[in-house]
Amino acid sequence: MESIDKKLIFTESDLILLALLSGEKKITELRPATGLSTTSIYNNVKKLIEYGLVEEDRKGSPGNRILRLTEKGQRVASILKMLEEELKPKVVVLKPE
Repeated sequence: MESIDKKLIFTESDLILLALLSGEKKITELRPATGLSTTSIYNNVKKLIEYGLVEEDRKGSPGNRILRLTEKGQRVASILKMLEEELKPKVVVLKPE
């Protein structure tokens, strides 16, 4: 499922949580992982930190901040991943008998 398709189902914050499920990332790495603009990423990350879903290491420039899921964020992102898997189209290959 492309990130464009995901935007129809998931919020921008959801896309960030899903991207962080595979491990910590710099803010600059979230852009290609989510397909979101830098402004959207910054705005959503701020909310995710306030909600206690994401934590950050503020080392270096703002774009190089390291983001990771909190325990709560891990639980929420895992549920989103299950939803993503459930919504994937199921492909069945028919074999001739």
